[in-house]
Amino acid sequence: MMMATLLAVYVIIESFDKARYLGHGLTTHLMLEYMLLKIPFMISEFMPIIVLIGASVYLIEISRHQEMVAIRAAGLGINKVLSPLLTVAVLAAGLSFAIGEWVTPVTNQRLDSIERVNIQHKQQIKQGVQWLKDGHRFFRLTPLGNHQFSLTMIETGVKGDWVRRIDSSLASYQSGAWHLHDVNISTPSSHEGMKFEQHDELTITSASGPETSELPRPRHMDFFQLRHYIQDLQHAGLSAGGYVYAMHRKFSAPFACLLMVILAAALCIGTGDRNSRTSWGLVLTISLGLAFYIVGNAGSLLASSDHLPAAFAAWLPSLVFGGLALFLLLKREGH
Repeated sequence: MMMATLLAVYVIIESFDKARYLGHGLTTHLMLEYMLLKIPFMISEFMPIIVLIGASVYLIEISRHQEMVAIRAAGLGINKVLSPLLTVAVLAAGLSFAIGEWVTPVTNQRLDSIERVNIQHKQQIKQGVQWLKDGHRFFRLTPLGNHQFSLTMIETGVKGDWVRRIDSSLASYQSGAWHLHDVNISTPSSHEGMKFEQHDELTITSASGPETSELPRPRHMDFFQLRHYIQDLQHAGLSAGGYVYAMHRKFSAPFACLLMVILAAALCIGTGDRNSRTSWGLVLTISLGLAFYIVGNAGSLLASSDHLPAAFAAWLPSLVFGGLALFLLLKREGH
């Protein structure tokens, strides 16, 4: 119910925001598609907050019906309340992970395409691997960021036979030439079978430079794609902060669902309907939910700019709010 409520509020707000683009590149059909495609992202992004508010409302309700009094009077511990809630939180975490791993990488690509082409009226950017041709030379470019690429060049003879292959883990194009670093050259030889050479640097004059390209976005990638791309960036000596953050976030966000149940229990369990602490607990819960989201966004910015280690930034909201939840719950139980 809480998930449906939050999604409904979001759809209404987003509909009013996007309605101003109707007739200016955005059709009714595209707007409906945009809204539907945004739902998986919202579920994956806000599942910890949904669990926090939903668990808080449930705990306040049973407290007002004197069920907590009955549990305490029977000499039972708080684990009798937390166990079923944690079970639901595990299911919510699994749903959040599944959507973030297999659904949102696909829907986010379409969302960004609609946003760029139909709303911002910009051209679609070519992403990923490029193939370029310069005479009898063929270049395969993999974007690494900051106008740098991982490059493979295959040179053929007049009859199409293979003459030379050059591999570079880091290449950039300036003033009509490719500047290569960490270069491996493979040349077929009738005597040696294959001749290999290694160079620290190499310059190749070419009229073919990189076309307009953009790094693949972390939100378009699943866990294995992120891991492989991070390895490529690290091999090239480039920063991978944003991608490392996104990879760890795939696990830290679902795990936060479990911590949100503990935080809700610490703030919203009461022993009577006259205890106003439960109502204030709900207000504090909503405030902490917003704070959790803000801290998560701040961590993403700090990781992308290399001000914080990316893995630490991804787990920072869970560490902060998880520690706060455990402290408040232990204090409430008298430990």
